[in-house]
Amino acid sequence: MIFQALSLGWFALFLLAAPVQEKIEARVNEAILTTSELNRMLAPLYRQYDATLRGSELTRRMEQTRQDAIRGWIENQLILQEVQSLEKFQVDQMEVDRMFEEERNRFAAPEDFERALAQEGITEKEYRELLEDRYKVRALTYQKVAGLINIAPRDIIDYYRKNESEYREKEMARISLILIPAGETPEGRAAARGVAESVLGELEAGGEFAELARRHSSGPRAEEGGDFGFVARGQWKALLEEAAFGLEVGEYSGIIEDEEGFYIISCAGKKEAAITPLEEVWESIEEELNRREYQRRYEAWIEDLRSRAYVVVGE
Repeated sequence: MIFQALSLGWFALFLLAAPVQEKIEARVNEAILTTSELNRMLAPLYRQYDATLRGSELTRRMEQTRQDAIRGWIENQLILQEVQSLEKFQVDQMEVDRMFEEERNRFAAPEDFERALAQEGITEKEYRELLEDRYKVRALTYQKVAGLINIAPRDIIDYYRKNESEYREKEMARISLILIPAGETPEGRAAARGVAESVLGELEAGGEFAELARRHSSGPRAEEGGDFGFVARGQWKALLEEAAFGLEVGEYSGIIEDEEGFYIISCAGKKEAAITPLEEVWESIEEELNRREYQRRYEAWIEDLRSRAYVVVGE
């Protein structure tokens, strides 16, 4: 959707209000992209960046977005001009009408849509033409790229076998934790150990781990009874991990001490290391292979179109 809220940030306002040193940013045969046209395209994104980024990161993101916008414009023009050269290509006006209605229905009332058009400085007819161009780009891209892709079952199986390590699940344990922070002084540390020993005594007397965690723990997930869910090997501190994975299901540890404080850990479940079955990752592999093949075919197609056109960036 081309419309965005028009309350611009200070930088975007400066961008639009400042005198534009007009030049041709890009050319594809007879089509040109001017500086003012490019700035209008970028203003909504620049507004978003201005609200969240500062300094060198803002400058870097703006420049990258500018280059991406120019590249995108060039690719669209290459495709649109290819459409014009195809005598048999037909625009599905019913689909364009559907796209138009979909965009208009995003607004609460027709008047809001008309107001947005006016604020963008385009007529309804011009907006329909923009949607028609969008349709042409999508339709021809499908014909030349997406519609030609066919990922065979053998491709998915081969990928799975060659990349088996990606689907290897590590050993996991469902861990809950109680943390009593160490004090900043020897006396404070001694007092913290006393609290940990008291909590451990309550556990040994039959106390419920989750309830004790809610009452005494200062660690993460204390309000959830200290429950971290299933944790894979390699995700925790070595000292805590060694203790956690050494427990049997239903067991809890003694007091584990490090510089941060005193821990008590319980284990509520375990999962052995295993390889995710192919059927569980079939769709994700198919999507990944589709994405790669689409990118390969699209880049080759654009390069072919570009080789047959006069393309200049910056004049």
